[in-house]
Amino acid sequence: MLRRTPMKRTRKKPVSAAVRKYWNSLPDACVQCFYPGAVVHHILADAPGKNGRRDHMLVVKLCPHHHNMSDRSVHLLGSEEAFKRELGCDLVAIAVRNRDEWLARNG
Repeated sequence: MLRRTPMKRTRKKPVSAAVRKYWNSLPDACVQCFYPGAVVHHILADAPGKNGRRDHMLVVKLCPHHHNMSDRSVHLLGSEEAFKRELGCDLVAIAVRNRDEWLARNG
């Protein structure tokens, strides 16, 4: 079936310099396999102190394999909880710990 109206494009707000500084402070390796060149994964599950759906301070770095490119990736498994059950890595706890440590050091 063809769409009669074009899909609206949504504009994402650019990430602030403070958030970029935080992301750059995180190790550039996957938290699961330590593969270098990881990408930022936003925690989508409920977490303590989470602000909104996509809180830029509640993130972890994952390699493409563990982020969204394999059957055992967090996105294809469907949730951080499923990732924890499957691979034993608690992404929510890691993200909360990283954020809290960063805020304690940098206010």
